[in-house]
Amino acid sequence: MTQFTLTRELMGAPVTAHAICLPSGLQVTVYGGTLPHIGAVSVVDPQGNVTTQQFPTHKDGVVSQRWAQAISEAGYCPVVIAAGIHYDGLSREQIGDVVKLTDDMLVKLLHTLKAGKIPLPDQSSR
Repeated sequence: MTQFTLTRELMGAPVTAHAICLPSGLQVTVYGGTLPHIGAVSVVDPQGNVTTQQFPTHKDGVVSQRWAQAISEAGYCPVVIAAGIHYDGLSREQIGDVVKLTDDMLVKLLHTLKAGKIPLPDQSSR
């Protein structure tokens, strides 16, 4: 089982992405800020369909859906993404900073995946 962790700092708090490559799928948790939690989960099933469940009052589905879609397009399927990043009282600009940071982290993860550092899951179970 291969694992990959990437942590960045934003507004004085860490934001972390932790990926675990299972024999038949990829599981990623993206969490951080001042109160790391699970606010949304996106799942890509073996047929490539993306489903997102977001808890009331949370906005983390923006991150989990983007990650699920991009990772599945890179050939990793099934995929489960759990996301929960919290900062109190963010402005629109600061929310944009969080999205940009997580997008940059996603690009880094995709480069790691494409470089073969995290192997593609066994596709025979699809």
